[in-house]
Amino acid sequence: MSNNKLIQKQEPLEEQKLSSAQRKLRKLKKDPKLFLVDSKAYVTTRKTLYLTWAKLGSFALVLLASMMVIGYYTLLASPRFASQTQFVVKQASDNEMPIPGLAAIGAASPSTRDALIIQEFVQSMEMAEALDKAVGLKAHYEDQAWDQFSRLKAGSTREEYLEYFQSRIRVEYNELSEILLVEVQAFTPEYALELANTLLSISEKFINQLGVNMANSQLQYAQREVDRSHEALKQQQVRLVEFQNTHKLISPDTQSGALLSAVHQLEAEIITQETELKSLQAYMRPDTAQVKALEYRIEALRQQLVQEKAKLTSSNQESLNKLAADFKEIELNTKLSADLYASALTSLEMARAEAVKKLKHLLIVEQPRLAQEDSYPKRQHSIVTWFVVLLLIYFVGRLTLAVIKEHRD
Repeated sequence: MSNNKLIQKQEPLEEQKLSSAQRKLRKLKKDPKLFLVDSKAYVTTRKTLYLTWAKLGSFALVLLASMMVIGYYTLLASPRFASQTQFVVKQASDNEMPIPGLAAIGAASPSTRDALIIQEFVQSMEMAEALDKAVGLKAHYEDQAWDQFSRLKAGSTREEYLEYFQSRIRVEYNELSEILLVEVQAFTPEYALELANTLLSISEKFINQLGVNMANSQLQYAQREVDRSHEALKQQQVRLVEFQNTHKLISPDTQSGALLSAVHQLEAEIITQETELKSLQAYMRPDTAQVKALEYRIEALRQQLVQEKAKLTSSNQESLNKLAADFKEIELNTKLSADLYASALTSLEMARAEAVKKLKHLLIVEQPRLAQEDSYPKRQHSIVTWFVVLLLIYFVGRLTLAVIKEHRD
């Protein structure tokens, strides 16, 4: 017992020798919880919270949430830099005519339609994937260096990536000037500039390819018509040559003219010989040699005339009238094929001229620039917006509780 009393007397003496900091450190080692509860900071904070809750009630939660919002946007939120570009879509030959009267309502010019197409393309999955392939956009948005609420979550799906990409891009179209403004956001100014330049390059390739595809489709159709008409012309020419070689005729019309002339000559000769025969028969006996010779000659001319007429017209397929009809059909088809071929060549040249006129180009109004200050998040605007939202939630909640309490009473 005497030893215990001696130890208890010695401990206060040792504590008196320790400084205030050493006593606090010793107390922290023995019982950290007791050290925290007995600390002045804890006691002061607890009294402050009690007083705040007594005065403000549940509104203190609004203030606490507002302080958290302020802390996030002030200390934690990762800055985002923006780079923007402006351009207009024009055709190589832009000769648009204004649409008069009521017809102009709801009508869109080609430049407007092209700009709206680009507007949809810039915000599409195709653009998001093209940017990811070109500059690794998805990996940049998922980088762990950015705060958790600002970055895209790791291993996101294609749909989540597209939704996040669309929230980090702004596209506006001015109907009066037909200028399209595109603004992209990134977490570094250099990457934002690279992203804007890449997006501009992809958009230019897209609109150029769109015009080229339209022009090529027209040219391909015109070229197919030229090839088809040329092939038809060649076939008709082959038929014409085969017909001439088969029948040993250059032109049945020419041959018919020659035979017709020979028939006329034979008829005239027969008339002359018959006249002479009648003259001889007037003073000579029918059995004389001269009369007989003339009769034989006339008979020979008549037989020759029958043969020549048979060449001109008969039921035989080799008659000149049949050959002339077949030849005219082949000749007409050949001329028609030649006309169609000439028309197809003209259409091809016109299609080439129109294709050049329909080529589309991006005329850049504003080149992307390197941002010197972060544009997002808009800290003051976001803090005020959140505070207003919290106030609305608070008042709606108080009103709801009041209504429920009143109904219970």
